[in-house]
Amino acid sequence: MLLIALALLALPSLLTSRSSDNPFAETTTMTLNGVPYIFYVADTPAKQRRGYMNTTSYDPRGVGAVGMVFLFGENSTWCFWMHDTYIPLRIVWVSGTRVTKSVLARPLNDTSICGYGDKVLEIDPRLPAPTIVK
Repeated sequence: MLLIALALLALPSLLTSRSSDNPFAETTTMTLNGVPYIFYVADTPAKQRRGYMNTTSYDPRGVGAVGMVFLFGENSTWCFWMHDTYIPLRIVWVSGTRVTKSVLARPLNDTSICGYGDKVLEIDPRLPAPTIVK
């Protein structure tokens, strides 16, 4: 009985740690070229490592998301690749609200692509390339 009670006490922290590693758990709205869009949020190293890997949809939860925003908190050079990523992506590096680089990335390509900014967007390439991000 004591083991069951201990397991029940630990359950919330186990569920929290799993969802905190899920890059599709949280969304935010960002404005690209004056138009608001929904993005999934990758704001921890675990979420950032996973990104869109092993996913076949830009919006796996069906919430209307068009991409994912990687929030780093500081301007630096950030490198991305398309390892185990099955959907094409436009990768956009942003410093503040200014786009510093935009690249169309091919699925399953292990070549590193680097750019400078404090956040990076991975978006559906059918959207217009953003020039201003808020």
